[in-house]
Amino acid sequence: MTPEAVKKLSIIIVSYNTCDVLRECLKYVENYTSDIDCETFVVDNASHDGSPAMVRDEFPWVRLIASSDNNGFAKGNNLAFEHASGEYVLLLNSDAYLKEGVLQSTLAFMEANRECGVLGIKMVGTDGELQPSARMLPGAWKKFLVMSGIAARFPKSKLLGGPDYTWWDHGSVKEVGWVVGAYFLIRREVIEEIGYLDDRYFMYFEEIDFCLQTKRAGWKVIFFPEAEVIHLGGQSSKATKKRISSTGRQLLNFRIESEFRYYRKNYGIAAVLASAGVEILWRSLVYLKNMAGKGESGSIRREEAAVIMRLIVDTLRRDGFGSGVLR
Repeated sequence: MTPEAVKKLSIIIVSYNTCDVLRECLKYVENYTSDIDCETFVVDNASHDGSPAMVRDEFPWVRLIASSDNNGFAKGNNLAFEHASGEYVLLLNSDAYLKEGVLQSTLAFMEANRECGVLGIKMVGTDGELQPSARMLPGAWKKFLVMSGIAARFPKSKLLGGPDYTWWDHGSVKEVGWVVGAYFLIRREVIEEIGYLDDRYFMYFEEIDFCLQTKRAGWKVIFFPEAEVIHLGGQSSKATKKRISSTGRQLLNFRIESEFRYYRKNYGIAAVLASAGVEILWRSLVYLKNMAGKGESGSIRREEAAVIMRLIVDTLRRDGFGSGVLR
C-alpha cells in the first residue's frame, strides 16, 4: 500500500437481502462524506433481492464485493478488510443511518484520544428512543440476571441491573465492555495488532470477541455519547404468539454456537458449562411452569424451552469439547 493510497476512513457495510434499507444507508453515506477522504465498501453476502445490481447502478463510487456465498458478518467484513486502506475502519450496518456530523465528531474523538481502539455511539430508533448501545462483557451471572427478569426489575442497581448499564444515562464518555457493531469504529493499529474479526463466528458475538481482544491488547473500548445513528434493527414490534420457525431455530442455533465458542476461546470449558447450565436451568423452570398451562400460549412456551434445551445439549454433544464449534 503506497502512502498516496491511504485514506482517512474506510466504511464497510455487509448486506444480505437488505436492498431497500441499504439504498437509504448509502444515500446518507454519500451525503455526509463529501469532506472526508473516504472509501466505502459494500460486501454482499449472496443476496437474491437485487442488492448487487442496485449498488452497481445507483452508487458506482462504492467498491462492491459480491460474494457467491453467505459468509456471515465477520467473514464478510474481513473480505473488505483485505482491501481497506483507511487509518480508521468503520463497520456500519446497512440498517444504520448516519446523521450529519457523526463521522467528523467520532474521527475527531479518535484523533484526540490515542488510547481508544474501538469506538461506539448511541443507537436510537426512528422513535428517538435509545437502544442498547454499550454493554458489559457477558458472563453466566449477567445472563441469569437477564433471563430471570431481575435485571429488568432493578435497572438502577449496578449489582443487579444486568449488562446494559441501565443505571447510567449514557450521557458521558465511558470505557465499556463492548459496543454494538452497527457503528463500530476501529483504529487501524488495532487491526494490525490483533488481526481481523474471528470468522468462526457466523453470526453473533464477533464484535464482543473483537472488543475483548482489543482490551487484552491494551486498548480501550469507548462509548461516545455525542454522536448517534438511527438504527432500524431492534425496533420494538408487536408481540406475536407464534411457534419457532425454521429460521428462528437456525438463529437460535447460531446464537448458542457463537456464545459457547466465545466462552471456550476466551475463558475455557468451565465458562461454557456455566453459561449452558444457567440457560438449561432457567428453560427447565419455564417448561415445568407451563406444564399445567392451558391454551396455545403455554404450549408455545414449553416448545420454545424444549427446543433451546435440545439445541444446547446437541451443541455440547456434537463438539465433545474437541475441535468442533467450541474451539
